[in-house]
Amino acid sequence: MIQSYQALNEYIDFLKYEKNLSPQTIQSYTRDLEQFVCYLKKRGHTNLENIKLSDFRNYMKYLDNFHYANSSLIRKYSSYRNFFKFLEKNGYMDKNLSQHILPPKKSQRFFSFLSQTETDQLMNSVHQDTDFNKRDKAILELLYSTGARVSEVAEIRLQDLDLGKDQIKVTGKGNKQRMVYVNSKARQALEAYLAVRNHLLHKSLGNKRCAHLFLNKNGGKLSTRSICTIVKKKVGGMLAAKNITPHSLRHSFASHMLQQGANIRQIQELLGHENISTTQIYTHLNIKKIKQDYKDYHPRAK
Repeated sequence: MIQSYQALNEYIDFLKYEKNLSPQTIQSYTRDLEQFVCYLKKRGHTNLENIKLSDFRNYMKYLDNFHYANSSLIRKYSSYRNFFKFLEKNGYMDKNLSQHILPPKKSQRFFSFLSQTETDQLMNSVHQDTDFNKRDKAILELLYSTGARVSEVAEIRLQDLDLGKDQIKVTGKGNKQRMVYVNSKARQALEAYLAVRNHLLHKSLGNKRCAHLFLNKNGGKLSTRSICTIVKKKVGGMLAAKNITPHSLRHSFASHMLQQGANIRQIQELLGHENISTTQIYTHLNIKKIKQDYKDYHPRAK
């Protein structure tokens, strides 16, 4: 008979060393499962053998009190279902609970993204008059040029750069690596930042030198959250109503590539999507935009 927390620790090790998931994904799954195990413990369930489907359903009703977003609930269902599959496969649970766990339907997501004109306005609004502005300009240009996730940009190291070939190696979900490409504007912004990067590096505490591309004010690695704050600050009042985030620049990259005639498979590879269905959302976005443009500009559409 295995205790709940022992089973949880074994599963987390499985995710780390066999599934090779990213630290962020493991952290989310761990938080979901600890919440579940804690709920069970308070109700007298110290091991997982005796859990019934009714216990799980009561737990999901309990989660309604927290008003989680639809995307968070879908992730939680995935966390629990995969955990149960692990328990069943290893003989820790007799019942096949996993086959009875069906996630909620995915709600239609609203994607905030920029038009090509708005993107140009944003990039041109960032002046390179200070070392930090040079860094911030490089971040914005890189996010849009590559379509990389903000977490991928935060993890870029100097050794990943190959500006001679206008390409950068990024590490995505599941530690999968791919090449992304920089346009001339992004390369110029990166070169301007790299010329002053050592000014930030000298502020690093101790003798340890940070190998990451983007540095904070102390000479250490710039965090994902800090990049999000930078984007929000640079967007400012100009596009405040659109709620632009680093992911919005990723959406803009994909949408603009599609508008210019890029193949959906090429966009999938550049974005690092495992399934083509994830990339196909951008075809729907562009169909909506075409319809709206028709309504706005066709003389008889009014």
